Parts: sequence; structure tokens; C-alpha cells
Amino acid sequence: METEPTSETPPVTSLDRALVVLETVATAGPEGLALGEIAARTGINKGSVHRLLRGLAHREYVARDGEDRNYVLGEALRRIVRTFGADDNLPLLFRPLLLELSRRTEELVHLGVLDGRRVVYLDKIEPERSVRVWSRVGRRAHIASTALGRALIAAAPPNDSLLTSYAEEADPDHAHPALGDRFRDAVNTARRRGWAIENQENEAGIACVSIALTSTTSQDVAISVTGPAERMTTDRLAEIGALLRELAADLAPEEYTLMPTAE
Repeated sequence: METEPTSETPPVTSLDRALVVLETVATAGPEGLALGEIAARTGINKGSVHRLLRGLAHREYVARDGEDRNYVLGEALRRIVRTFGADDNLPLLFRPLLLELSRRTEELVHLGVLDGRRVVYLDKIEPERSVRVWSRVGRRAHIASTALGRALIAAAPPNDSLLTSYAEEADPDHAHPALGDRFRDAVNTARRRGWAIENQENEAGIACVSIALTSTTSQDVAISVTGPAERMTTDRLAEIGALLRELAADLAPEEYTLMPTAE
């Protein structure tokens, strides 16, 4: 009868050694390590290290780079990270953060990403409140009128012409008479404070605050807290914005970075 391995179960030697070598190469960063350095750091003899590196290189987990031909991380690991950071896995990665935000705020929490010139809602956590906001995973909304979209645009390099075009293309049903100015102001304010706000521009009676997190290996995301405008006062929006940043710094996946603030 087969049993599940435990922490006391000795690892498969060849696999364990290959992982030790891979982790050693990873800690060296972009400069990499020579064969002899890897052997010295791991305590594995050079002949075994060379065989392990050949196997890892065959699967593209390591590669030789630069004039000194040091070993560096290969493309295979980057592919794995990109796959795990794809849309289907983002809700799993961010679920602990969303749950804690919902618990602390008792409001609707969303996870969203850009999809062209729309924001798509990938996940949501609903509060236990009797009066709450309706929402649907998979819904798409325009960048200009949503806090999620505004946060994501604020986290990107400034582009004045894009700001103008986003406002001009907003859905007519959601377009506020001064949406262009409000969108531009919201993005500029988000760059200073680190969070973006919408106040009934996307839906009457609803206000929202959002932050963006960026990644060099996965898709940028935004997280928002949404509630009835009567509950989401100016002071409460600011309080939740600060809470969003605080919790994201602790609970977001380590490959994600909060957009900087100018304040």
C-alpha cells in the first residue's frame, strides 16, 4: 500500500539534487554562476553538477549566458510563472487578500484586469450585509468610469492622449457630463495617493475605491471595494484606500508590486 510522503520521508536523491542546483542558480541572479561555483555552493561534486545542469538545460530550466558562459535561469521557469499568473489562476492567487478585505470592510470586493479598453471582473467576495451591491464575475465595464480601470491606468506610464481617448469612448449609458475631466482628475489623484475612486460615474448610487498591483511576469491587476454611496463617504473611501494598500503589501503574491505614491 502506497503512502503519501511526509516531511520525514527522504527525498528522491537525483530530484532533490537537481532542485538544489536550480535554487543555487536562481539565487545568483542575472549574472549566474560557473560550474565550479555551483559545485562549491551545493557541496555536490562537479561531475554530478555537470550532469544535473545538462538535464536542466535540456528542459530549459537553466541556460548558459554571457561571455563567461555562466549558468542562469532558463525560459521554462518563466513560462511556468506566466502560466500560473494567467487569468484563470489570478483568483486563486489573490483569494486570501480578497477575503481579508471583505472581512475588514464588510463590503463587496472585486478583482479585475484590463481587457482591451474594458475592465473584466475575474472574482468577487460578497459581504454578509443585508444591503449590498449586485455584481457578476465576467462583467466588463469601461476603463474611464470604473475605479478598477482608473487604478490600472494610474499605475501605467502617463499618456495624455490615451486618457482623452478612454474618456471619449466611454459607454454612452454611463457617460457623466464631465466624465473626461473626472477621469483625468481621478487618475492624477490616484498617482499621488496610490488608490483610485469612482463615485456614481459607473452606476448611480454606487461608490468604489481601488488599487493596482503590477508584475513583470504576470498580468497587472486591480482590487476594489464597492458599496452604496451613502456608506462610502469621502472619509471612508480614503480609509479603505489606505487599508487596501496595507493589506496588499502583506497578502498579495510576492511577484506583485503596489504602484508607488507621490505623497
